[in-house]
Amino acid sequence: MLRADLVTRAVAGFIDLLLILGLARLPDILGFLGAVGYILIRDGLFERRSIGKKLVGLRINSLESSKISVTYRESIIRNVTFAVAYLLFMIPYAGWLLGPLVAGVEGLVALGDEQGKRVGDLLARTVVVQEGKNEVLAPKTPESQPTSGLNDPVSADKQNL
Repeated sequence: MLRADLVTRAVAGFIDLLLILGLARLPDILGFLGAVGYILIRDGLFERRSIGKKLVGLRINSLESSKISVTYRESIIRNVTFAVAYLLFMIPYAGWLLGPLVAGVEGLVALGDEQGKRVGDLLARTVVVQEGKNEVLAPKTPESQPTSGLNDPVSADKQNL
């Protein structure tokens, strides 16, 4: 299983951020609930992927088994930190510093972790992987390639007998 690189994850996150900003523009409580709701359950939607992850080809798998995709439960656990950042951002002045600070800590943890897991991944025991790239193909070496017998003198002698 090939884990997703942070640049691809950032692109998917940016797409999701644009959707969250669009939802937040809805009137009053509808916009607030729509944005927070999407933040929390986005990884349980659309074949168990957020819209951003679906567009760039990422999937979230459980650490227990690579065959199991996440449910709404894991999505909420994974994204609670971003929901807290969004809620903090709603506080005038102080929240404009605290909200991005929480999101920044998530990014720094992902940069520092050897597997690229952020705090939400650690809490939910999940990992973000590239879709359809479950194994890395090793280049074939001449020793591992089967011989056809045409250039092999022993095989040629056996065929002549």
